[in-house]
Amino acid sequence: MIYYIAHWDWILKNSRAEIAKEVDFKITGISPIIDYRDELEDAFSDNINWEYKRQKLIHLKGIFRLRRLIKNFEEKDIIHIFTLKSLIIYLISAIFNQKKYTVIASVTGLGYLFANTKFANFLKIVVRPFIRFRINSLVDVIIFQNTENQINFVEYSKFENRVEIIEGSGLQTKSIIKKESFNQKLKIIFVGRLLKEKGIFEYIDIINKLPNHENLEFYIAGNRDSGNKSSLSEKDFKRIQNIPNLEYLGVIDINTELYNYDILILPSYHEGFSRILIEAAYAGLYCIANDIPGTRNIINTTNCGTLIKENNVEKYVNELKNISKKLPELDRSNIRKVVINNYSVEAIAKIMTNLYKEYV
Repeated sequence: MIYYIAHWDWILKNSRAEIAKEVDFKITGISPIIDYRDELEDAFSDNINWEYKRQKLIHLKGIFRLRRLIKNFEEKDIIHIFTLKSLIIYLISAIFNQKKYTVIASVTGLGYLFANTKFANFLKIVVRPFIRFRINSLVDVIIFQNTENQINFVEYSKFENRVEIIEGSGLQTKSIIKKESFNQKLKIIFVGRLLKEKGIFEYIDIINKLPNHENLEFYIAGNRDSGNKSSLSEKDFKRIQNIPNLEYLGVIDINTELYNYDILILPSYHEGFSRILIEAAYAGLYCIANDIPGTRNIINTTNCGTLIKENNVEKYVNELKNISKKLPELDRSNIRKVVINNYSVEAIAKIMTNLYKEYV
């Protein structure tokens, strides 16, 4: 049996569900089942409701519940853990276990632990000895989405076992509505959780430097993440909703709504391998993103837009002022071929199937 483990049901729903349908194995999902019961039941052969409260830094009851679950796993079982936080929770849960099964961890991004804040730096120092103490005996394979994350985490954790780079988590391209032309008045959108690390304040600065621009409309899609210490405050959230030339959309259905917009702005400071960037590229939007490892290869491989060095707000503004020169160069047909061949559910599921076969 293969078990997918995540501390948030959204993580298993968002792309891992599609992978579970495509790989040549039966997959059991283990997560707190709160918001996405139907999607998980549709995707996994079985689901175990792991009652873990992700809003807490450490939920001890949840850790002990996971410990009881994994003690019953068998020698030929495979555990596949998603996200760095879920991996750390697993390491705590299994600290005194005699591991019989295979453990694969997908570090889809280094997240808050590697953020440049005082608390994150403190937490990183506190957690490091424990991770180094047990990670090599409890984890067989770590999958990263870019080489910079790999280098940083391997150095931090002293991980010595197998490492793989798999770019992306798999995009279900068949369900994405595609656009073939731009609106006369260009619609610019930021999509993502409303976190400081996602560049939400930079996006606001961009808008403020283009007041009442007659050919541009600005939108934000996404929610605050109350379980994340980097989430916007209630005061900042209300302020954003009251900006005159900006419309706050809440959460949108990416597959059926993203095509209505023309330009994606992605000023994120940390991305494992940006899913929204691949989705926007496939849908047919022109993409402007911060030049970081989790965006660079997508932009360079697909030619779907422009990279901005050092997340410079003025460069975003200049790019938008001159965007009419760039839009005719967008080759949507070639972009979609690249995405299907490299980043689709089918492409990633094939890689994962071959990996699992090595351990069953």
